[in-house]
Amino acid sequence: MTNELIRKNLTKKRESCLSVLNSISNLDNHLKNILKNLNDFDFGSYKQDLENEILENLKEWWTNTNKGIKKEEQLFAILFEYDYFFQKNVEATAYGIGEWKDYQVQTDKFNMGFDYDFTTEFYACPGIKLNFFDSLEALDHSNLPEKYTDNYSDVDDLEDIEGYNELIELHKFEGMIAIHDVLLKLNSNNEFESLNYMNNFMFLIDEHDSGEVYPLLIKNK
Repeated sequence: MTNELIRKNLTKKRESCLSVLNSISNLDNHLKNILKNLNDFDFGSYKQDLENEILENLKEWWTNTNKGIKKEEQLFAILFEYDYFFQKNVEATAYGIGEWKDYQVQTDKFNMGFDYDFTTEFYACPGIKLNFFDSLEALDHSNLPEKYTDNYSDVDDLEDIEGYNELIELHKFEGMIAIHDVLLKLNSNNEFESLNYMNNFMFLIDEHDSGEVYPLLIKNK
């Protein structure tokens, strides 16, 4: 039920973003092109590549004692963290969380606080690619139409235009749902049994220093 709630919450947020974007009759053309590129993104291929990537990193990094991983250290969670994402080929690095005061299972966005720590060498390891952000490269300042970068233009800053925030959030939720689906499939195939995980272990994702962490999967013993 907990993983069903994760997907339900992510889907609800995605639908909310879509509802706002679809209600804007004159959506800015630059934003409209970005939305089209997201709609054209091949999530099927992405999920297949992601599955292979996770399986490789699970073996070569997240459980590899030759990389310094200590198998006796139990994991509360694996956190995927990404940084600036108005660019192509964004990647999230992986962190193994081995200490977490007042740990609680989460099914929706939450703030992790600071009462946690990482395991010995499971720190900034290869994680997962987030190619669904590729179309947001168009929001990098260097790629904006001149009317949005001209200080003397009477056009509003792009950030203030209706639909801007919802478009960014839509990319996040579409991507998180895809990652959730892959993790769910791998978990059902018992691919994570090589991890020394605690009961109610979680896969998490966040943007660096955002204070907003999203659960992607909950795994029970």
